[in-house]
Amino acid sequence: MPLKNKIKDRKLLCFRPFMYFFQSFFALILIFCAFLSCCMCALFWWLNKSLPQIKSFNSNVRNPCVSIQAPDGTVLATYGDLFEEFIKVNDLPTYVVNAFLAIEDRRFYIHNGVDVVGLIRAAVRNFRANRIVQGGSTLTQQLAKNMLMSNGFYSITDRSIRRKLQELVLAIKLESRFSKQEILTLYLNRVYFGAGTYGIDAASRKYFSKPSKELTIFEAAVLAGILRAPSRYAPTANPQNSIERAKLVLGVMESNGFIDNKWREQIDEWEQSFFKLSTSVESGCRYFADWVYDSIPQIIGPIDRDLIVVTTLNPEMQRKAEEICQNFYEKFGEEYKFSQVAVVAMTPDGAVLSMVGGLDYGKSQFNRATIAARQPGSAFKTFVYLTALEMGISPNDKFNDSVFEQGTWKPGNYKWKERGEISLFDAYVYSVNSVCIRVAKKVGISNVIKTARRLGITSKLNADLTLSIGAADITFMEMMRAYAAFFADGYLCFPYGIVEIRDKTGEILYQRKNEISFRVIKHDVLESMQQMMRSTVTIGTARAANVDPFIYGKTGSNSNYDACFFGGRPPVQNKTRGRLPVQNNTNAFCGCMGPIEFIDNYGVVVGVWVGNDSHRKKMAPISTGGRIPTRIAGELLAYLTRPSNEKDKDHSVTPPTNKKQASSIDQLLNVTPFEQS
Repeated sequence: MPLKNKIKDRKLLCFRPFMYFFQSFFALILIFCAFLSCCMCALFWWLNKSLPQIKSFNSNVRNPCVSIQAPDGTVLATYGDLFEEFIKVNDLPTYVVNAFLAIEDRRFYIHNGVDVVGLIRAAVRNFRANRIVQGGSTLTQQLAKNMLMSNGFYSITDRSIRRKLQELVLAIKLESRFSKQEILTLYLNRVYFGAGTYGIDAASRKYFSKPSKELTIFEAAVLAGILRAPSRYAPTANPQNSIERAKLVLGVMESNGFIDNKWREQIDEWEQSFFKLSTSVESGCRYFADWVYDSIPQIIGPIDRDLIVVTTLNPEMQRKAEEICQNFYEKFGEEYKFSQVAVVAMTPDGAVLSMVGGLDYGKSQFNRATIAARQPGSAFKTFVYLTALEMGISPNDKFNDSVFEQGTWKPGNYKWKERGEISLFDAYVYSVNSVCIRVAKKVGISNVIKTARRLGITSKLNADLTLSIGAADITFMEMMRAYAAFFADGYLCFPYGIVEIRDKTGEILYQRKNEISFRVIKHDVLESMQQMMRSTVTIGTARAANVDPFIYGKTGSNSNYDACFFGGRPPVQNKTRGRLPVQNNTNAFCGCMGPIEFIDNYGVVVGVWVGNDSHRKKMAPISTGGRIPTRIAGELLAYLTRPSNEKDKDHSVTPPTNKKQASSIDQLLNVTPFEQS
């Protein structure tokens, strides 16, 4: 062997250990990669095995959608799953699709289901901010997540690694199975937009009362902005947050070249119109909608198909009732120490026009107008005096007004100065407890109970004299039903909120017809009671409601726990007894009649309750039924009974906040120094 070759072999021998090392290292890498690949394949197989079939996308089981609407088509609330037929992306304006791509997945047409660049970018930004400020999931991943949730594979709060991995696998499968346009179509038709709405078309109709094909640029930005946090950015949850988020979406669209900067010149106009629309149906309607929804099975049986339920609620009256309640709470809630208000306005026939079940539906869904049972106090006295008149006692008959005593029970007469004997008429008008108790004792408390039952009171009533001054837990709607008879020409009232139920094909499943009612108060007795109730409004405890010459009613309170007023105005231009002709009821509710014309033709009954949910919390001692409840009712009745050209004027009645102010307001309202119930 030549010397030259020997030298070369010796040099190679020096590198041989390194060569063995690198060969072994690469071999290990290859083995590790092979093992990792096997593990990945096994993991992919395991994850894919339990995934839903892609073909099941178009056969999801849905809960029937129930849309609760006002007669004019305004959507009050929706229940169940709202997505129905798919809206094709090609049928939508280009800017609608671009709004979603800009804010959710600007690299949608580049990646294959998983955007590695987007994940890295999001990780860096989140690390710098030391919190999660940006997500890295693609639009396809969001669609995959939606599919997993809607098929019941995971709960909406699930954040497990397994769910995230299956989301990635399903996203890859979707990209391999569908085109980008098809994925966009699936996404926009299934994503959740808050307030129970799934799909862009359902959201468009929910928030803007129009099909998605007619969305404006701003409205598209609002919907695109909802997706990050529906509970925070939905227009029904927080209009201001929704607007700010929409501005962000528009800014991103501009930076990506989807739109120019002309949108900035129109944003103020868009904001104003948006606020008007977003407040057109307040969340307070949900109290009414829940009440209606719960009654559907009683009318048509189980809900097994999509339904449209046309109701009696008048959005204009509802907004005004909510506004009045909020104003009184903000001004006087702290001083009078009340935290909740319930209001119902309905026709004497029972058609509920507005319902306020509480001050904030978002904080409490408990409906104080339909569920809560509270003591009506002196408002129950109406049944005692009605019984007395029916048994032959005259309004002019005299009764002792001194404090009544029976054992340890000695109810007082709030601010009433004894006169010896007063007429039955005055005792009712000024709500004198002692006289009412003596009247109940004379006619028999069992007869009083029979009268209350006849007018629609179904709650448990104890057969003792404490009942005569309202010591019984009775629901608000029961009291409304009973008082409605005094405004319906003595006929029994059947409260209702549903006019019509139909399915999505237009088939009418139910249409309300006038109930066959019957007289529960004789005409001559009714006239006497109406005179007494009218005098209660003109000179008695309900003077703050004296905003119209035809209004009458009665106040009530319960030892600073509850305060209420029940009253209203009967129809004065005809003898419909508050009944709505079936063929014309929708037009009447839709606003073809102004409020005053509507009230003239059909009448109205208004009930107001003020108090606290807990009996451990009392209101201020001055919180009688003649104060806040009657003034709330008075302001609502003033709105309903004055001409339309005066609607913009402030006719509010301000309750007194101290003795000095009380004196001036009492003089203004012709109020005497005392104030019962």
